[in-house]
Amino acid sequence: MIGTLRRLPGAGAIALAASLLLSSATSLAAQDPASGAATDPLSAALAHEDAGRFAEAAGSYRLLLNAALADGTSADQIALALLGLERVWQQAAMRDSIVPVVQAVLAARPSDPIARSIQFRALSGAARDVDLHAAFMAWRDAAPAEAAPWREYVRTLMAMGRPLAADSVLAQASEALGGRRELASEVAQIAATLERWNDAAHAWRTAVEVMPYLEMAATFSLQRTPEAARDSVRRVLLEQPNALLPRRLLATLETTWGDPRAGWAALASARTNDSTLLAWSEFGERAEATGAWSVARDVWRALFDRVPDAATGRRAAQAALSAGAPAEALELSLRAGELMSPQERAQRLLMVDVEALGALGRAEEAAKRVRDADRYLDDALRADLAKPLVTAWLRAGDVARAREVALQAGALDDDQTIGWLALYDGDLVEARRRLVRAATRDAALTDALAVLARTRVERHTGLGEAVLALARQDTANAVARFAAIADSLDDAAPALLAMSARLATLTGTSADAVRYWKRILSEYASAPEVPEALLEIARALERDGDIAGATARYESLLIDHPGSAMVPQARRELERLRGRIPEAA
Repeated sequence: MIGTLRRLPGAGAIALAASLLLSSATSLAAQDPASGAATDPLSAALAHEDAGRFAEAAGSYRLLLNAALADGTSADQIALALLGLERVWQQAAMRDSIVPVVQAVLAARPSDPIARSIQFRALSGAARDVDLHAAFMAWRDAAPAEAAPWREYVRTLMAMGRPLAADSVLAQASEALGGRRELASEVAQIAATLERWNDAAHAWRTAVEVMPYLEMAATFSLQRTPEAARDSVRRVLLEQPNALLPRRLLATLETTWGDPRAGWAALASARTNDSTLLAWSEFGERAEATGAWSVARDVWRALFDRVPDAATGRRAAQAALSAGAPAEALELSLRAGELMSPQERAQRLLMVDVEALGALGRAEEAAKRVRDADRYLDDALRADLAKPLVTAWLRAGDVARAREVALQAGALDDDQTIGWLALYDGDLVEARRRLVRAATRDAALTDALAVLARTRVERHTGLGEAVLALARQDTANAVARFAAIADSLDDAAPALLAMSARLATLTGTSADAVRYWKRILSEYASAPEVPEALLEIARALERDGDIAGATARYESLLIDHPGSAMVPQARRELERLRGRIPEAA
């Protein structure tokens, strides 16, 4: 019968489809698939569909459709029936069978959005472009003041991979509808597809202001903006009036583009109200999750200044500590503590205080705070506080007190604590055995393990003293010590020289860093650190204006070490050097 319907011209097919739908009401009894007992058509259709009986499911869906059409007011039932028929006929490889049924529905409901959407999908899937355009014109004529026909047609053309045709239709829609904002998201998607980034930014700004739920779609679309076009997007999203949603979109984009600091600047400039503060909080959580601690600190501090709240103050203090600003962490902790009871302060802020004081070399004060708060602490918190207190004493240069604290708190059962103390004492065997089992990893531990893995020496007090100097934040002394012991730990020498070079760079003594990198190249040509040495020497040569020398080093890294993790950086630096990538503004 479906084949007969497809062979008939338009009006005849519609009439016959309607006749078939009506006659099926008397020939199809809705029965329970298992027992044969009468039940409602929708339940029967769903049961058949779940069981893979698609012909039976289609019959039940058609029965449901007949009843809904006869009722004349059951739009939801009509939609359920049509969508069900579309599904089961697609499963049965009879997708185009839905077309005459939809036409029968449209004869009675010419602007039904579900019926039209199904019709568009079926005609586009069958590549019936002429019929698709005719269907659009019919819907447009049936609903001349609505944006829905234009939107559905544009989306269908986009799904068919015809963005230029969709763009042309949107231009007609703007003229016909008077520039309706409801089509802003379609305008934005097409502009982004055609890489008209300024137009896309304008359209997405309009779209998210009208429909905030489109913010994620806007982010996904605009994050592909090439670097050269991003300033244009920024200007659009920062235009007046000062609205939160465009600035929140820009903040997300900046973070996606690798600059959360710029993202926070965009969001911080939004007009402040309760929604803005909520957006700040969400951005602060995102900054924490990505490890952008200095940005997270600024966000939580701004929130804390606006609305003094103990929990926000604690997050600000923790972020400041993680950002390497212990003095600021102490100041924020003090302010937050004023909003807490003594017990709450001890349980929620003492850890921050001890870590911050330890970083500042004020171990005695950290120890006193722990003693003064002892009545508010349980055994678990005392054990947790032992680790930062041990670190505080080490940074103060007192290994004996560090060991005493660890012993009293039972921290000497902790692999990481035992391993560090062993390393400070020069016991490399125990240090290696313990630190490799440490539950957490940070940069210091990774560097230590890199050295320990490269040497079979069992004891070396010089290495322990160098690591202890680094723990005390005496970086200049650590640089000299690591470099000096490279000769006595020859198997680990490249790793030690690399540590010296990295630390020298941090202290601003780039000439020393280059000297250590060059030594790796000249004395340890097969060491794993060679690619990094080539990269850093090339950068140094470029800073000194030796473009030819820098180019040669970058090329050597790319050619001789193609599997190195440094290759992407070297390739980018070389392309920028050759003018292929513009300098960052």
